Amino acid sequence: MFTTLWRSTGACLLALTMLSASATAADTGADAMVKVGASQLHVVQGGSGAFTVVFEAGFASDLSVWRKVMPEAARQARVLAYSRAGTGQSPARAVPQNLAQSAAEFEQMLAAAGAKPPYILVGHSYGGFLIRHFAAHHPAQVAGLVFVDPADEGLESALKRIDPARVLQDQRALAASMPPKWQGDLVVVQSILDAGRLPAMPALPDVPTVLLTSVRARAQSDFFQETPAAVQLKRERHQAFFSQFSSGAHIVTPHSGHHIQLMEPQLVNAALSQVLASATMLSERRVRQEARQALMRTLAQEAPKLNGDAGTPARLVQAIRAGNFSEAELNAIGFDVLTGNKQVELASLLFKYNSDTFPQSDNAADSYGEALLAARRPQEARLQFQRALALGTANGSSPRALAGYRDNLAKAQAQEKQP
Repeated sequence: MFTTLWRSTGACLLALTMLSASATAADTGADAMVKVGASQLHVVQGGSGAFTVVFEAGFASDLSVWRKVMPEAARQARVLAYSRAGTGQSPARAVPQNLAQSAAEFEQMLAAAGAKPPYILVGHSYGGFLIRHFAAHHPAQVAGLVFVDPADEGLESALKRIDPARVLQDQRALAASMPPKWQGDLVVVQSILDAGRLPAMPALPDVPTVLLTSVRARAQSDFFQETPAAVQLKRERHQAFFSQFSSGAHIVTPHSGHHIQLMEPQLVNAALSQVLASATMLSERRVRQEARQALMRTLAQEAPKLNGDAGTPARLVQAIRAGNFSEAELNAIGFDVLTGNKQVELASLLFKYNSDTFPQSDNAADSYGEALLAARRPQEARLQFQRALALGTANGSSPRALAGYRDNLAKAQAQEKQP
């Protein structure tokens, strides 16, 4: 993986690390040095929205590698990119940082920069290790993940089972081509690859995730990790890693090398859009679930206090209004109370409130009639079914719905005749 990184970018990567982030900052907003412990990290922020997209660069890369992605991302959400210690404008530390130390600075940087969760974490290459570390230790703060050709801690171990000599050759070539300033960091990274595993950490949260994999190969490459067999193995291992998530996509591309965000930035932005859409939907669903649970708690508290026709209790009305429920949502809650909890009087109050709030809804009138019918109040139920039939006809409701209203009307009329 890191052989591929260096081989595929070469002098271009060296140039990137010397670039100013001014272009990125100009497109996205604030450009600042933030205090992290006794040192600083360079951070660029911008955009607005409910989520904060945090970009984590790969090995030997600074925040400028996201310059083709951040402007578009900033139109969808708050965005933040930073340069780890020793890259870009961020000062190096006295000794190379291991994964845990870099992860700790990542957390401190977010706090110092005032970046608020929920986060969508985007990690390239070695950055994939870091966003996994944060997500595993802070699952409640993470709403989504995007992996851009992420590093795989077990890939070299798997490749050694195919051709250990060529893996060793790759490692030596990479070390020989690495500038002195990154030799110490390479030792840290290589120790992870040699172990074939990351430090122990909790499971990743099951959040919307997109994984982008470069499958560009070169059959005659001097580097084993660029050959078709190695690339196919990486693809399979990426797919196995992705399979732990229940929502998202694994996208493969033969058109980019390791730096997909530079060669096909549209793929990263599309991945972000997908994850943001899914995270937004899940967030809205949680809000509705919490509102429903709050109303159900109030219903349980108010049920023993009901007193015939005394009207809807004020606390119940307040809880319904606080939840900002739609007609369909309140109708569904009413039927849960009616058929699940068997609380006919309470259900009748809910359906009456729904019918009064949405007076043009034939469905609300019909549901209120069903509750009245269950309460053995057939005359009142008949009036609601007649109203539902009239509204349904005026509203152009389906023949099936109108037939249901007529059936309910017939039930009410039959119940009226009973002694």
